Amino acid sequence: MLRFRRPLSVKTMPIPLILDTNFLTIPAQFGVDVFSEAERVLERRVEFVLLDSVIEEIKSKLERASRTEARIFRVALDLAERCTIVTADSSLKGTPVDDQLLKYTKSVDGVLATNDRELRERATSQGMPVLLLRGKKYLALEGSVF
Repeated sequence: MLRFRRPLSVKTMPIPLILDTNFLTIPAQFGVDVFSEAERVLERRVEFVLLDSVIEEIKSKLERASRTEARIFRVALDLAERCTIVTADSSLKGTPVDDQLLKYTKSVDGVLATNDRELRERATSQGMPVLLLRGKKYLALEGSVF
C-alpha cells in the first residue's frame, strides 16, 4: 500500500515574528499574552525571534530604569527566554537597533512586532507586515501575510 505525505502548506510553516523591545513590555504593562495573541492574529504557528541587539537594549534600559520600569524590563527579559535569539549580521553591528530590525525582518520575509510609531511607519512604507497592540487589549496586524 502506497502512502503519500501531504505537502507542507504555507499555513503549517512557522512565520518568523521579530519582536522589538517595547513589544516585549506589553505583557507587564497591559496584561496581554503576546505569544498566544500573535498566533491567533496570524492564524498559524509563529517562531518568535529576538535580535541579540534587542536583548542588549532591554538590559541597558533595565540598568537605568526606575523601580516601576525595572519590573517591566525584568518581565521582558524573562519572556525573551521563549524566543529564538538571533545574532545580527556583522554588517549591521553598530547600526541603530531599529535599522537592524527592519533589515532582518525583510531578509527573512517575516512580520515585525512593535508599538513604536516611527518604526511601524518605516516598516509599512517598505511593505512589511506589522503586529501591534490596539486599544491596550489585543493585537492587530497591519499589512498582509501570505
